[in-house]
Amino acid sequence: MKFRSLILWFLARFVLIFGLLLAPWPGWNDLYGQGFRAASNAVFGRNEEKWMIYFEAHRETRGLAAVDSRMVIGNHELANESGQGPVEMVGLDTRSIGWLPTALTSALILATPLPWRRRIWTLAWGLLWIHGFILFSVAVLIWNEASAVSLIALSPFWKTVADGLQYTLLTQLGASFTVPVIVWIATAFRQEDLRRLRLAG
Repeated sequence: MKFRSLILWFLARFVLIFGLLLAPWPGWNDLYGQGFRAASNAVFGRNEEKWMIYFEAHRETRGLAAVDSRMVIGNHELANESGQGPVEMVGLDTRSIGWLPTALTSALILATPLPWRRRIWTLAWGLLWIHGFILFSVAVLIWNEASAVSLIALSPFWKTVADGLQYTLLTQLGASFTVPVIVWIATAFRQEDLRRLRLAG
């Protein structure tokens, strides 16, 4: 198959798969949000010594974004005798920061013209890497917000770094598009694939 035909078939399959994955299927966003919160609580949830971190359901609309969850982080050492103290609550749009990069990675890999056995293995590796990225994004959020309740101390330099990472990964969301492309290229292609593409062209 000629290179141009390969590209056109890839684009057609990608648009179809990505569209199906991002379609607002009834109940899917709520189901994914529940899974996101459960995974985040399993990995990052703490309620010991001075640390308190948990993720809960929370509904809020911010422009085009629909917040469905929030992270609550506090410091037990700052609580008064009744157990009340300052906490930071950060709204999360789990569809944008979690499902979007997952769906994009899946669509890119499934649309790539590879043998199905290899495609499934590539998808497994791709999903592993993209969920590592999502967990890293949540870890950055915790790292940055922990300083607001004196759980950790950040120098002005590291506070700037933390703010920049949180903005890039969780607010601006550019990484939700670029990281899946990097994961796709890194997991789906081998040197022999490039040689075949040159021959096809």
